[in-house]
Amino acid sequence: MLRKISLVLMLMLFVTSIPLMAGEEKTKPAGEKATMEGTLVCLGCTLKKTEGARAACTEFGHTHTLKTADGKFVNFLENKYADDLLKGEKYHNKEIKVSGIYHASANVFDVESFTVEGKKKTWCNHCKAMDGCMSAGK
Repeated sequence: MLRKISLVLMLMLFVTSIPLMAGEEKTKPAGEKATMEGTLVCLGCTLKKTEGARAACTEFGHTHTLKTADGKFVNFLENKYADDLLKGEKYHNKEIKVSGIYHASANVFDVESFTVEGKKKTWCNHCKAMDGCMSAGK
């Protein structure tokens, strides 16, 4: 009888731990806080010029990315914080320093702030833009 109870308890413990083990396998670490520096460039145009890629930016639009000093490209997560960088019109070919969360598995940077031409840009809820506005404190 004691043996049956022990067996049942062990079986119950095993069955209840399966979802926990499954959850651990699916959970992946979040990205890392990071700061990166480089030049804001259009990925398609740059690859077309340097590697003969068949980019059609005039037809499909420019997609800007961070080109680091070692020649690697880091993409930006598409959201309101990176909108000015993705469009690139304001900061094309400018040196930028970006802070936020880097997701290495996807080579994607989730922008929290960036510095260009010595000016730090952060999200302003009042202006609904990355402009470093201080109106929220007024």
